Amino acid sequence: MTKETRDEEFWQITDDFIKLANDQCDKHKNGKVSTSILFSAARFNSFMYAATAKNLSDFQKDKAMAIEYLTEQYKKVLTENLDDYEKNYKDYLK
Repeated sequence: MTKETRDEEFWQITDDFIKLANDQCDKHKNGKVSTSILFSAARFNSFMYAATAKNLSDFQKDKAMAIEYLTEQYKKVLTENLDDYEKNYKDYLK
């Protein structure tokens, strides 16, 4: 996302989720928090997909496409963020 198209509401929501995760890491193991976030994202995206389907038949027909789309989006943003951490490793992990 470029600075010209930056959606401040999106980034505030993202920051809120990251803050919640960081707070949870104070009480739980980091791996458990990470796994919980991943599961939560999958659960919520499944709900969103189901809620937008017109009926069960459409849900079933387009399910593979939804899985492909969502996993590709996750791979894209994961790669972007890992690249960012690689580039800024010393600054981010002081």
